[in-house]
Amino acid sequence: MHEDLARLLDLQAKDTAVAAAEQQVEEVRQAMAALDAAVQQTRTSLEAARQAVTEGKRRREEFEARVEKARATQQKRQQRLDQVRNPKEATAAMAEVELAGSVLAKEEADWVRSAEQLEQQERRVSELEAGLATAEAAQQPERERLGEQLREREQARDAALRDREASADRVERTLRLRYDRLRRARHTDVVVPLVGSTCGACFTSVPLNRRTQIRNGQAIEGCEACGAILYPPDGG
Repeated sequence: MHEDLARLLDLQAKDTAVAAAEQQVEEVRQAMAALDAAVQQTRTSLEAARQAVTEGKRRREEFEARVEKARATQQKRQQRLDQVRNPKEATAAMAEVELAGSVLAKEEADWVRSAEQLEQQERRVSELEAGLATAEAAQQPERERLGEQLREREQARDAALRDREASADRVERTLRLRYDRLRRARHTDVVVPLVGSTCGACFTSVPLNRRTQIRNGQAIEGCEACGAILYPPDGG
């Protein structure tokens, strides 16, 4: 076998190892993402509940201001009623006092409802916070295990990458560029064996003279159909 072909096969084996290591890292990340997804709905609900509390406080303060304004209006009208002596004016003033009283009663009722609603919203926030804390505590051992596993697999992947780069450095530059270009374009092996008289990747027939050169290690040939780099299956 041509010496550069042997180096390419070694590089391809290292690339396969890197891909496997990357897959193992991704599997752990997906498992961690699944844990996040399991509590995400609670987090989303909690955020919405907190926003509702903020809005509820704003509304309660708004009703408080309206109650104070209505109370001040009623007091002013009551004072005016206390000061009038004319029966006709007293009747009109009494109607204004009663109207102000009904407005005040309505504003107070609205304030009470807003306060009760806010209390419910705050209770909902507390329940969601407790539920989230419980869920996260239950997940903690698994998160720690996955975190350690992720560190180990990332270290293994990094070691595989270093090993791959060392192999790549031993391949002639032009051939390595050709290999890398093919690898980016293919989802299967770049360096494949001859299978009888055909390419081991696409099974297109390879001319006899080229098969002879490949088997004799005289040249590094590629498949004319798919571009795969060919090598003798017996390592000849």
